[in-house]
Amino acid sequence: MGQYNKEVYKFLKYATTTGLILSFTSLAVCSFLVFDTHYIKKNPKFFISETLFMGILTAIPIAYLSYIRGSTSYKTILRDSSLFFIKIVLIHLGFQLSGVYSVIFPES
Repeated sequence: MGQYNKEVYKFLKYATTTGLILSFTSLAVCSFLVFDTHYIKKNPKFFISETLFMGILTAIPIAYLSYIRGSTSYKTILRDSSLFFIKIVLIHLGFQLSGVYSVIFPES
């Protein structure tokens, strides 16, 4: 049974990593092609604050779960939650620049 656990873990680890790389790459390409900055120029302070707010609110649960489980050091908790914060901020920025948010939330 232990052998299957390792193989399943290895498969999920590499499948998830590959999916993240492909997703970020396609989002980056679309962001460079579309480069939709209308909302950012119109509301720069609101865009920055919502980006930071989304990043912080998603990184806090990661830090909390890591702390509660007690399996990592504070340095590791900070590093992991910071990486999660950066991923969320980049996804939010990518969605804005690629025009995804302009399609989902058209101006009234």
